[in-house]
Amino acid sequence: MGDLKKFLAGGEYGKLKDCPLFEGNFVQVTKFGELANRVTMGIVASSPSLKLPDLMLLARPVENQLEECAGKHRKPNSVPQEELQLIALHPLKFVRIFIHDARRYQFKVSLASGRTFYLQLQAPPQKLDCIFWQWVRLFYLLRFYHTDVPSPTSRVY
Repeated sequence: MGDLKKFLAGGEYGKLKDCPLFEGNFVQVTKFGELANRVTMGIVASSPSLKLPDLMLLARPVENQLEECAGKHRKPNSVPQEELQLIALHPLKFVRIFIHDARRYQFKVSLASGRTFYLQLQAPPQKLDCIFWQWVRLFYLLRFYHTDVPSPTSRVY
């Protein structure tokens, strides 16, 4: 079970805990590839009865406040416990996702509001290529679900 799925199961988002979820860890990057923030993206169906997902969730890691307060008492080489904080929930009909740079495993995400951001997939090096193309396949399937959505390989100029 991924971090986002655990977060949904244990919090106020109980209605989503039994729904199918495809999640991955990303780093938000600038258009030119400079690293910005860590983000977990999830593509989820709002109901287990839906055939395809209809929501995009974005969450970011937040260091546990108890660990932060007890930082002085932490073992020297211990890694702080991280929790996720949901920062966005967008219906997929208002989201367009494209391949920005396949060599860098980057996607361009455009929202109906006009906001655009770039996400670079984070995964173990031996699995990076496979996971990236699984995301592309998912976005391709969603393209057929929403007929007005351009292909993930299309470029918008």
